[in-house]
Amino acid sequence: MNTAQLHHQAPDLRRRAVARRGKLAPLLAASVAPTRGDDTERLPDYTALWARLPLPFTPAQAWHLLSPATQTEIGAALIGMALAEYVSGDMYAEEDQFHDSRLRAAADNIANDLLAGIEDRLWSLFPELLGPESDHPAWALDAGMAPVRSLAKIGDRA
Repeated sequence: MNTAQLHHQAPDLRRRAVARRGKLAPLLAASVAPTRGDDTERLPDYTALWARLPLPFTPAQAWHLLSPATQTEIGAALIGMALAEYVSGDMYAEEDQFHDSRLRAAADNIANDLLAGIEDRLWSLFPELLGPESDHPAWALDAGMAPVRSLAKIGDRA
């Protein structure tokens, strides 16, 4: 391609590059957005409680055992649960809640579903920490901290 052809094509190439950037702008903005959390108050880690238990690893250590994809999945679910809790308005006076009661009810259902899903997901990922299904974990049994019998959900035992 000679110089004249390049000059002729340059405006078209620039237009296409601008169009591509326009389509990618939301993705690029998200990828360069500043991270959040390092300059805010940290959540308590409750190390005093965890130290009283003969755990195989702490909750913080458990988090680091998760793959990045699973950390993202659970983190996004936690943020979704907090958002759904906010939209449900349960913690606000009625006059401060969203106007649409069906939207609030749907958000409340989602928050409950997400909490249950997170608990189930963590239970399956960490049986050595939380115990196998319907049983206490070995660390609690070995330390004599829990009864040696299958767990029953509230209402299952008469």
